[in-house]
Amino acid sequence: MKEKHVMDIMIPLKDYAVVSQDATIEEALKITEESYKRLSPEKYKHQGILVKDEEGNIVGKLTQADILRGLVQDYKISDFLGRCKALKDKEVQEFMTTSALSVDVNEELVHAIHILQTSGHRGLLVTGEGKKPIGMLRLTDIYQLVKETIIED
Repeated sequence: MKEKHVMDIMIPLKDYAVVSQDATIEEALKITEESYKRLSPEKYKHQGILVKDEEGNIVGKLTQADILRGLVQDYKISDFLGRCKALKDKEVQEFMTTSALSVDVNEELVHAIHILQTSGHRGLLVTGEGKKPIGMLRLTDIYQLVKETIIED
């Protein structure tokens, strides 16, 4: 059996949700919904959104946890739905995570798994030539491959 590499299961950047750091939370969530349409049906929907600066460089990621953290910042507001709506016009850069780990597109998958397991991250930015971001590798996709490999005839 041929060794698997990051490139074999990564999601290309063009198929992933990417937003500007000054986009609103509402805009980011709408872009995420649009990006789901570009994923092949066998792929899980992604839960994170990559964030770019004015020059188009990836500078962070907005995760579900980041958005939920925004809900508890003003926990004195007892109206849950009101807190959700209050996030609508906030900028992504207020909540995004700026520490992103990366892996080279040509690395063996087992190396990427090691990075994910030791870091606690659920995804890695995939870089190509010149360390330029070209995609995302997600824990869910690795797990799907493991599951399919184990149960195939």
